[in-house]
Amino acid sequence: MSRLIHYGLVVFVIIGILFHRQDLMMNALLDTPFQVFDLVKTLVLSACLWNGLLNIIQSAGIIDRLSFVIRPVLAFIYGKTIEDKNIYRDLSANLLANLLGLGTLATISGLKAIRNLNAEYPHDSPSQAVKMLVVINTAGFSLLPTTMMTLRRNYHSQDILAFYPYSLLIGFTITLIGILIIRICGHE
Repeated sequence: MSRLIHYGLVVFVIIGILFHRQDLMMNALLDTPFQVFDLVKTLVLSACLWNGLLNIIQSAGIIDRLSFVIRPVLAFIYGKTIEDKNIYRDLSANLLANLLGLGTLATISGLKAIRNLNAEYPHDSPSQAVKMLVVINTAGFSLLPTTMMTLRRNYHSQDILAFYPYSLLIGFTITLIGILIIRICGHE
């Protein structure tokens, strides 16, 4: 794959020179670091904002107040493993981060949950709960895909929610299929 990229780059530079587009190529090359910086800045600041909100939700005990909604969902997905308070806290934070479309933050809370799950239920291979957590994080189902909306807004999209129905349908379907596969293939 790296050879393809290298050869492609050489071919594109040669084509640019042949068509006298050196000035456009240099401008694009020199603008790239600024575009990357703006994108990274936007994503990092967005993640900081939503991480702060998630921490406030956890610290204020809102997760505990929403347990009548979150607990049955987590019980369906993870079974009795949510009876441990630390595991429940991390899994619920992970679920909220996923539903808010915060992939990076979901990964952080997911890693905390995996650490707690492995400490509570040591196995030679990953437990069903750990597999389920990985599947849910990978599927990326979110009710409010904030990262995607931020990216679309950053690139001046006319309709930042045009993808939303497709995102809901695909994310829900993939998540449900993943949960069913883990349930069917699980031997615990």
